[in-house]
Amino acid sequence: MSGKRLLITGGFGNLGLWFSEYFTTKGYDIYILSKNIKNSFIYNSIQANIINLEELKEKLKYIEVDYVIHTASYNEYFHKNYAKKALLVNSLGTRNLIEVLKDKNIKNFIYLSTFHIYGTSSGVIDETTPPNPKNDYASTHLFAEFYLKQFYSSSNFPYIIFRLTNSYGSPKSISTNKWYLVLNDLVKSAYLYRKIVLNSNGEAKRDFIWIGDVCRVMEKSFKFEPNNIFNLSSKKSYNILFLAKKVRKIYKKRYKKDIEIVINKEDKTKPLNLVVDNSKLKKLIDFEFLDRFEKEIENIFTLLENNYG
Repeated sequence: MSGKRLLITGGFGNLGLWFSEYFTTKGYDIYILSKNIKNSFIYNSIQANIINLEELKEKLKYIEVDYVIHTASYNEYFHKNYAKKALLVNSLGTRNLIEVLKDKNIKNFIYLSTFHIYGTSSGVIDETTPPNPKNDYASTHLFAEFYLKQFYSSSNFPYIIFRLTNSYGSPKSISTNKWYLVLNDLVKSAYLYRKIVLNSNGEAKRDFIWIGDVCRVMEKSFKFEPNNIFNLSSKKSYNILFLAKKVRKIYKKRYKKDIEIVINKEDKTKPLNLVVDNSKLKKLIDFEFLDRFEKEIENIFTLLENNYG
């Protein structure tokens, strides 16, 4: 193998497109596995649904890769039958991939899990914090993690698990289904309605990490010793009102107009301080996580302008 062959599952998704573009610029031979093929003239595209084991076996029969980044997952909790779909895609789909790839001598299988598996909203969490998932998204990702451990034990299948916090970055396509993500939603509301309406008091804090940093960490992780789990966070928390004010600042600069931010004054919830510790990861890599909020807000406005006028 060339050493630079990479399979990205969900490669046309929100994270997947960032990874696909990033690793293309780094000279990797990219294979994208997706149930819906887009821009197939740019990448080596493989159309398959990961919940269908026999289809996966057929489509990946002759594909040889060095690394896999598994981003394909289902998080549309507002859809009908979400619990069943999440179990099929996030858990069984991951097992199917492992089943098909376990004899292909890949060097590392990188799995994008979620910090939600911890099920906590305050205090400091590190990789030794016991999982306590509180929703289907978290439970099904934790189940997938167990499959990776199972196949490492039985087949020496090499894996790295990243428990990712809230990633942000402008969508690569206007047709993304991730407009409900916080920063995307705030910018789109400002652009289309000249108003930002928060359902809460805006004080809730979250750890946000720029997707560009996630891309860089992914590349470094190819060389990590397998059978390991890392929190992937910036270790910095910001509240939603802070982000809304960032969006308003950029809006005023671009359009020479102000917009209103409306908060829910009935919400008396006190903000909790949650720290998603990334010390374990930073012991392996010399890395500075960047603050790219304003640049990505600009990029989202540009995407909206180019498509809505």
